[in-house]
Amino acid sequence: MGTRKKLGIAFGGGGIRGMAHIGLMEELDKRGIRPDIISGTSIGSLMGALYACGYQGSFLAALLENLSLKQIMNISPSTKGLISGNNYAEFARLLTKERNIEDLPTPLRIIATDLDRAEMTVFDHGPIWRAVHASSAIPGVFAPVEYQNTLYVDGCLCDNCPCQILRDMGAEVVVAVDLDTLKGKETPVNRQNIINILQRSIDVMGKKNSSSHLADVRLTPMKEYISSLDLAKADWALECGRREAAEKIEQIMALL
Repeated sequence: MGTRKKLGIAFGGGGIRGMAHIGLMEELDKRGIRPDIISGTSIGSLMGALYACGYQGSFLAALLENLSLKQIMNISPSTKGLISGNNYAEFARLLTKERNIEDLPTPLRIIATDLDRAEMTVFDHGPIWRAVHASSAIPGVFAPVEYQNTLYVDGCLCDNCPCQILRDMGAEVVVAVDLDTLKGKETPVNRQNIINILQRSIDVMGKKNSSSHLADVRLTPMKEYISSLDLAKADWALECGRREAAEKIEQIMALL
């Protein structure tokens, strides 16, 4: 196979909608293509990390079918959040085998928000699982993550679909999986549910704080709005991702 352009993939945040990321992995796997750089925010940091570790999309899809998502996202209310995030962090730790970001065969960058300094942090070294935990701490839902004397929350506050970092690292073709842009009609938020209101507020923030416009190809798999914590929609999100990836894969291959 001849040389191709340097491919960077940005996996965006969006909670359970992140199962859609697997669709792109599966399409690239079929063609023997692996990205040269990966970035991710929130659930995109977990999916991107697993992809950078060498997992195939088909493995992750099969894993999803056998997971107890409710156990991973267990509700344990505290003054800091509704979910401690400890089970989620442990899941990331086990699957990444406690590897460090700098030891991966594929360069990985994980976006989180430094609450103390009110600025974006780009994790490029250290334990993968800690960076994923920090990147995924949705304010008000997950408890903030304290790591190395710094308090972190979800990277969606700074860049929810981090394409800029891929450009900065020399990616010639940038592909984004944007979970915040809907193809169809917006669905009204449940005004009677504080969790839905909080989640929708975070989604709006993530949509405004995104560098997905810098992508050469932007996948927007979501046809309608679903809450990032609607665990029952995991399979549906996966199918949306598969459909969108199948539609866009030839466009990506042509650029490479």
